[in-house]
Amino acid sequence: MTKTKTKEIILPALRGVMGTWVYYTCLMNMEDVAKRVSYADEIHKNKKLSDMIQRSLKATRSAQIAEYIETQEERFFNSLVIATYGGQPNWSAIDSLRSNSKNDIANKLSEETLNSVGFLSLSGNEKLFALDGQHRLSGIKKAIKDGLEQDPPDDLSVIFVAHKTTTKGLERTRRLFTTLNKTAKPVSKGDIIALDEDDVMAICVRRLIEETKLFEGERVAFVASNNLSTSNTKSLTTIGNLYDILTTLFTRVDTELKKDKAELQRARPDDKELKAYFDLAKQYFELMAANFTDLSEFFSANETAAIVKKYRGSHGGNALFRPIGLAIFTDIVAHLSKRYSLKKSIEIAGKLPTTLSDIPFEGLMWDSVSQRIDNTNRVTLREVLLYMLGNSKWTDATILERYRRSIGDENAQLPAKVV
Repeated sequence: MTKTKTKEIILPALRGVMGTWVYYTCLMNMEDVAKRVSYADEIHKNKKLSDMIQRSLKATRSAQIAEYIETQEERFFNSLVIATYGGQPNWSAIDSLRSNSKNDIANKLSEETLNSVGFLSLSGNEKLFALDGQHRLSGIKKAIKDGLEQDPPDDLSVIFVAHKTTTKGLERTRRLFTTLNKTAKPVSKGDIIALDEDDVMAICVRRLIEETKLFEGERVAFVASNNLSTSNTKSLTTIGNLYDILTTLFTRVDTELKKDKAELQRARPDDKELKAYFDLAKQYFELMAANFTDLSEFFSANETAAIVKKYRGSHGGNALFRPIGLAIFTDIVAHLSKRYSLKKSIEIAGKLPTTLSDIPFEGLMWDSVSQRIDNTNRVTLREVLLYMLGNSKWTDATILERYRRSIGDENAQLPAKVV
């Protein structure tokens, strides 16, 4: 780590103790973080082991975070955890507080509380490196390097812990580094769908549920996965599957709104563009209903239980009433959209069969003996269905070989084309 000459800074801080760690929670502006803090490449004596940490930082993630800092007015980060050694960090507690207020809070504070509030001074000779938040740090550095202008600069919450370069000190810091990074869990898909205000798919899922009759009430199961319970008798699919359908629609179907998934997840568009995505989502399901009679029955019914019972159950039913089936048909529409409009693509897909007990679903998606859905042949089923439409990217020989192998019948023939 290169040592640079930097001036002393004094940071407002809270002093705390947890286990054997004494730590200081401070406010530090973004420019100082970018200038003073480096990556956790000094917790190993072996340089190659340290280099592994540096290589694990993904450039794409850094660019995404930098863009987030530069464009998102409501930006916010969790605290960075920073190890410090060398130099002369100095903690100064506030021994007393004076207040002219009639409701004098200061007089009510215990000595322990007063001793926890103070300032941490950094001389500039310290070596600082991030134990937790390295991607955030890399994004901050990139944003500053790109010429980020903030007046005043953002204040970040940083937690300082003391590091020692002894054998025991290195071991202790490495353990903290791995503990912080192993126990940090990504935000769940369910939380994203329910709460995310930047993710376009999540926003549109919520709007489909709250602002249309398509998925109001129990018409969609509030399950973050694509697994629809056999006891569910009212829903077409799950919110998790609905999110995936919209992801395919917004990222793979050739429309003017088509964008990369990462861009749609991290940067909320303006209201006009967001409405366009919502309108596209609504249009998609309305077109599906117009071209698949069974879906039309579902969306137009006041009570959906009888419709769901008719098209989903131990008897099999309709592929579109299964999350995987709805996803496969959306994949097919995405493929067709390379040659046709969205409306025409769905019209063509509407010529396909949908009964699970019939070819090609029997053996590829549905097992009549066990009366269970099989998710293992999704790609083969998609290509067989595209073959039936004359649009598969595979050769006929490849499709036939995969079809025979998947259903376990070396004499099977491909189903007849429908167009």
